[in-house]
Amino acid sequence: MSSPIASPSRSFSRSLRRSRRPSPFFRWAIGLGLIVGAMPVSAVLSGTDLVGSVSADEPAAAAVTNTKPEALEPDIAEASEEASQAMAGFKIPEGWEIKLFAAEPQVANIVAFAVDSKGRVYVCESYRQNRGVTDNRGHDDEWLLADLSAETVQDRIDYHKRLLGEAAITYAQHDDRIRRLTDTDGDGVADESTVVADGFNGLEEGTGAGVLINGSDIYYTCIPKLWKLTDADDDGVAEDSQVLSDGYGVRVAFRGHDMHGLIRGYDGRLYFSIGDRGYHVTTPEGKLLSNPAVGAVFRCEMDGSQLEVYCNGLRNPQELAFNDIGDWFTVDNNSDSGDKARLVHLLEGGDTGWRMHYQYLPDRGPFNRLKIWEPHHNEQPAHLVPPIINFTDGPSGLAFYPGTGFGEQLDNQFLICDFRGGPSNSGIRSFSVDPDGAFYKMGANDQPIWNILATDVAFTPSGELLVSDWVDGWDGLGKGRLYTLSDRAQQDTDIVSEVQELLSGDITAASVEDLTKQLRHIDRRVRLNAQWELASRGETQPLIEIASATDLDARIRLHGIWGCEHAVRLDASKASDVLAANRGWLTDSDPIIRAAACALAGDRNDAESIAKVSELLSDKSARVKYFAAMSLSELLTSETGNAATNQQAFGTVLQILAANDNVDPALRHACTYFLRRVATEEMLAGLAKHNSVPVRRAAIAALRGQGSEKVTAFLSDGSSLVLAEAAMAIHDRPIPAGVDELANLISVADLPLNSEALLRRVLAANYRIGTVEAAAALASFAASGEKPTWARIEAIDMLANWASPDPRDRVTNEYRPLESRPESIAREALAKQIEVLMITDQTVREKAIDVGSKLGIKKIAPQLIARTNDAQSRPASRASALTALARLQPAQAVQIARAIDLEQPTQLVTAALSVLGKHDGPASVDRFIAATATESQLVRGLAWDLLADVESKEALEHIIKGVNAYLENDLPADVQLNLVEAATKRLPEEWNAKIAAHREQLATTEPLAKWMDSLHGGDPDKGAKLFFGKTELSCVRCHKVDRAGGEVGPALTTIGKTRDRRTLLEAIALPDAKIAEGFETAVIADEDGQVFTGIVGMETDDVIELIAADGSRARIEKDYIIARKKGKSSMPAGLTEQMTARELRDLVAYLASLQVDPRAGEEEGHE
Repeated sequence: MSSPIASPSRSFSRSLRRSRRPSPFFRWAIGLGLIVGAMPVSAVLSGTDLVGSVSADEPAAAAVTNTKPEALEPDIAEASEEASQAMAGFKIPEGWEIKLFAAEPQVANIVAFAVDSKGRVYVCESYRQNRGVTDNRGHDDEWLLADLSAETVQDRIDYHKRLLGEAAITYAQHDDRIRRLTDTDGDGVADESTVVADGFNGLEEGTGAGVLINGSDIYYTCIPKLWKLTDADDDGVAEDSQVLSDGYGVRVAFRGHDMHGLIRGYDGRLYFSIGDRGYHVTTPEGKLLSNPAVGAVFRCEMDGSQLEVYCNGLRNPQELAFNDIGDWFTVDNNSDSGDKARLVHLLEGGDTGWRMHYQYLPDRGPFNRLKIWEPHHNEQPAHLVPPIINFTDGPSGLAFYPGTGFGEQLDNQFLICDFRGGPSNSGIRSFSVDPDGAFYKMGANDQPIWNILATDVAFTPSGELLVSDWVDGWDGLGKGRLYTLSDRAQQDTDIVSEVQELLSGDITAASVEDLTKQLRHIDRRVRLNAQWELASRGETQPLIEIASATDLDARIRLHGIWGCEHAVRLDASKASDVLAANRGWLTDSDPIIRAAACALAGDRNDAESIAKVSELLSDKSARVKYFAAMSLSELLTSETGNAATNQQAFGTVLQILAANDNVDPALRHACTYFLRRVATEEMLAGLAKHNSVPVRRAAIAALRGQGSEKVTAFLSDGSSLVLAEAAMAIHDRPIPAGVDELANLISVADLPLNSEALLRRVLAANYRIGTVEAAAALASFAASGEKPTWARIEAIDMLANWASPDPRDRVTNEYRPLESRPESIAREALAKQIEVLMITDQTVREKAIDVGSKLGIKKIAPQLIARTNDAQSRPASRASALTALARLQPAQAVQIARAIDLEQPTQLVTAALSVLGKHDGPASVDRFIAATATESQLVRGLAWDLLADVESKEALEHIIKGVNAYLENDLPADVQLNLVEAATKRLPEEWNAKIAAHREQLATTEPLAKWMDSLHGGDPDKGAKLFFGKTELSCVRCHKVDRAGGEVGPALTTIGKTRDRRTLLEAIALPDAKIAEGFETAVIADEDGQVFTGIVGMETDDVIELIAADGSRARIEKDYIIARKKGKSSMPAGLTEQMTARELRDLVAYLASLQVDPRAGEEEGHE
């Protein structure tokens, strides 16, 4: 239900102070060099993450200075009543109040924000979206290959300069910045706006998307750096800066996949995340952290030291949050391929399975094939951490309720912004998670705040909820709003006032006694501040006492344990007392405390706790088992001379894995992590004969983490799941020493044929080896009728690409270039099997004919001639045979093609015309001219294309004739595009000028004139491939056809039945022209002075119906409307720039073909 609305006073005044130019901060930033270079790797921690150190014997990498110009002033919209009017359309809970805190021109393009202890708001503003911060979808394949091959930030800079040339300077014309908004008079509305820092506009810099305030320090994430700025005089302008770490954002990937998520963890460390742009970072201690293909979560001390990767395998984890018992969560975005966003329990050392190179496979490769994005099931790879559930569509800002301001209604709730490109179907969701063993399951969830394009959300010291509004679209409109929401029943309570006073006070002046009391406070922010302060002072006694108070709730006691561990990190002299107390906590009656004690023992390497922690592997609580295994993975790694203890713990861990039977993924992860770090590769290889499949799969996962070739011990396993796990370890990680043995599986008689994951990697291993024997094995595999059709075709296609392999891996799409190999190897291998392949099932046979002809296997020519001339064969078979014959015996193919008249089936006619066009064009002009008048659109279109390629007077004259018909609107609409492209290619400029003038005239009455040639014709099958597979379009990200796709936009299953082609074209080319019902927002003012805000539910020529936030409907007669403002479509603008005119035509053809719901006859609920 909507609530009373408060808006800023009309007498609002603001102070806008720009940061000094050039300040010391900016002079320093501009001159800063990027230290990059190859560094030796000394250890491998997880997946393909590299952790190494800089050798003292190696010269330091040269500094690279990228001088950047001063950024242009941003375009910011003027003040208006829009923000106040928009509030009326927001859906908020009954009893809540909403108020505008700030709007343009005070602030704009809000990506994220943070609130300091005094309630001041620090905003990340971005003015570089598609104007400096680019996206691989807007570039060609050369760019993509350069990006996939980049290993360092310097690699990215270098290829930008190489491919962009002088245009590279345009990437630095606009900047990102940090702005501070202050309510100086306490009326709940910002009246001071200050630019804290700007000038983040370097070629290498990304979107500034994370900010955190800690006293006078301002932490800021902007690829490639983690910054700490300082505003010591508190004037709102940073006067000092420090780069805490550098090297994030190795690749471009997708826009928005940046550094973000800054939050101070329960342990006092700084946590932050990065999307799948990867990282190549040298820590202050000299370790190298490198993985260019994943998103990850990092943590470090507040001074930047002890930086480490906490977990990885994420795609774009915008923000992070932890619950009251210290477990971390994020909601990771989907891959725009019909998969769903993922609520992820972030486990230390965990890998959730995404790799950046998957994005550019039409089906997203292993991510979709293995259903990695789905909640846990047994067929998923065992080395990964699955999501809890699929949740939201565009996850961004995330926050956990601290305990005050909204009473009990938000207790244990997370709030997540669901950003879908438009306000009509965006907002903020709430959810809780419930323990499920050591893992979690989804609890209650809701949509408390809706119809707002929210990017971030946070709780303020004054007990309010602050929400940022991007307003509309994807690129930023120079607008931005911040709204506060509050619970009227709670705002005047003593506890809210108390919390505000405590959070805004000087905690460094608080006594130990007061801080100890605050550890018991209902508000978690108060508890954490007290905990961190006590730890920083080294006051461990009150922390020990609170942790030992068994009469208190575990959530309170945990602050004592967390604070003790933090204090020891800061001052090792405190370890003795803390560890002594912790040994007692290991036997506590509360499993949450026992689990936390295990974590502390492991973090602080307490050797005296090993025996007790080992016993806790047998605890009744799955949570305790999890933390015991994780603790021992540290304790037993750091200890020497503990062979017996290691062996005992090893045995217990195997018992846990077997008993768990792959049910609890968190417990599986902890045990696998233990095996990887504690067990030797010989111990793990010895598990190949273990009777438990989950144990064997975990052993493989551990060997994968070690990068050990001993994983080959599992390649003779009887379980397809185990075999697939081993194959994925060898191929995907990769482990080169195991490739030969993996390849040898192709000849195993009982190779499981139902495992796609296994078969793909066995075939790929042979392809990568590239020997004569490997090629022969692929050909033999393809000739075997018992093998799956898709796999046989894949094997043949590998032979087709044998000589010039694409540098991208055929399974994962990772950049893994191979040297060229002699084509003769592939030709001879396929030739030995070609007779068998010529009589196999049709799909494989057609593929073999196509590839065999391309490789020049001439002995199939007689069969091709016979097949082409066989009138009883299918037209498609005759057509493919003719096409193949033309490669081997062009003259014979031409002779046959001439005999095929235009009345034959379309597939055969198009094949014949194509053969004539390539091998007998000048002599076939009359045939092509005649074909332009046939009934088949495919034939007519091809004929115009062929005429454009023939040097002939007659062809030229016929194209001119076609242009005249086009100008007189007398040319069939479905070949207009073919004719125009033919004219562009062959005719003098004067004719193309006539076509341009015709389009300009048409544009005076037809907004779609630019694209009208793509309205009719086209190939629906090609259009389907674009819809589901073209990354640059990502149609399936938002739209569902049948059961495939997202739910951000309208379902399109039968869109061709309800919309004509022009409407479909308009939706693609001009998405804001007419927004689908239920997705357009509007603000309307009538002549009586009333203002209506809502979603357009229905509109005719005479009336419009708006659905308000409370569900009520208002019908407004259009004659009485004096002003109307409509929201922008969430459909991205500029899609036509991401495809050719022919691709646009094919896409329209596909959408128009969607006429029948394939499930219309199913009973409700039937799967």
